[in-house]
Amino acid sequence: ADRRLRESVGGAMANLSEGTCLSVVEHGRQLVGVEVDAPMVPASAQKLLTGMAVLRHLGPDAVLTTRVLADRTPVDGVVDGDLWLVGGGDPLLMTTAYAARFDDPEPYTDLSVLADAVVASGVEVVEGAVVGDESRYDPVRYLGTWHKRFKPGYRIQSGPLSALSVDDGFANWDEVNTSPSLSVPADDPAELAARLFDDLLEERGIVIRRRADSGTVPAASPAVTLVEVPSPPMSAVVEQMLVESDNTTAELLVKELGTTADGEGTTVRGLGVLEEVLADAGHPMDGVVPHDGSGLDDDNRVTCRLLTSVLEDRTYGPVLVEALPVAGERGTMKKRFVGTAGEGRVRAKTGTLNNVVSLAGVVDTTGGRRLSFALVTNGELPEGTRDLHEEVVLSM
Repeated sequence: ADRRLRESVGGAMANLSEGTCLSVVEHGRQLVGVEVDAPMVPASAQKLLTGMAVLRHLGPDAVLTTRVLADRTPVDGVVDGDLWLVGGGDPLLMTTAYAARFDDPEPYTDLSVLADAVVASGVEVVEGAVVGDESRYDPVRYLGTWHKRFKPGYRIQSGPLSALSVDDGFANWDEVNTSPSLSVPADDPAELAARLFDDLLEERGIVIRRRADSGTVPAASPAVTLVEVPSPPMSAVVEQMLVESDNTTAELLVKELGTTADGEGTTVRGLGVLEEVLADAGHPMDGVVPHDGSGLDDDNRVTCRLLTSVLEDRTYGPVLVEALPVAGERGTMKKRFVGTAGEGRVRAKTGTLNNVVSLAGVVDTTGGRRLSFALVTNGELPEGTRDLHEEVVLSM
């Protein structure tokens, strides 16, 4: 069976251009290997590394908490000072209208639930303002190493990165098309979050004296926590990131990894944790150079060996695989393998950049085997490379 598999896959691989790596693994056993240790640009397959690092380091049940603080304990329903909305890095904090746009319903943290909780706490008047605090992470909105086409003024592929991000930090967005490139990023995501929260509180009858703003809870302040709301569990956050190929979620998760190192929620710190966590778990890191968590950076380098190793992680591999989009059914795989034997049988993370096409996941073969695979092509891409990738997977 292994010999027939290698022959079948080899025939399909012959049609792909040079600059392609392929790894096919079953229960840790390498069945097919083509340039498996060659450092490749992975595009969005990079998110598999982010997902695994988060599951291993933070845990699948971990949550990110958004809190509402007051300068002092309210008296007779009156907050004598500001009401602080403090971000905990939750990338799924959204208004109901924003979340309703997505075709594949995903768990999210409804900002209105937090507003209801403030009302239930007895607050009736805020003498100050609603102030958004994003100090958990650094204020870098877009990575400096990203190509300019991924930054404001061009076709952005991520919201502005912030520890307090509501609706992915977009001040305006299309009601139907969820592409980030059609959205307008807020200059100050924390202030946007505060304004949206202010509106929800006022809709519920709370009087707020001053305009919403952004700032940082004073270090010496005896601020008291009034209410808080957790994100969905980390397993669900990772699933949302993979199903939607959400770049914003991926980058915020990397910053969260950074906070566990020394309290600095930065991309650089987070990537250091990512590398350390994967290496400590025994995954092969030779030739691997991460520059972001989403795969937008052209300088990322990953091997096909590492991608299949992560998919077969003994502890969290099954969780990661379960979170992947399914061919013909949901997310970025909804239109892939339709009408073929792969429909419903392939779970994978797609990836596309200029001169990059990648596909990595698992296939349940018609013979009853589950094979982990990683297929990445770099360089000049002949027309139909994506279709050729599907032919390789179908040959398994």
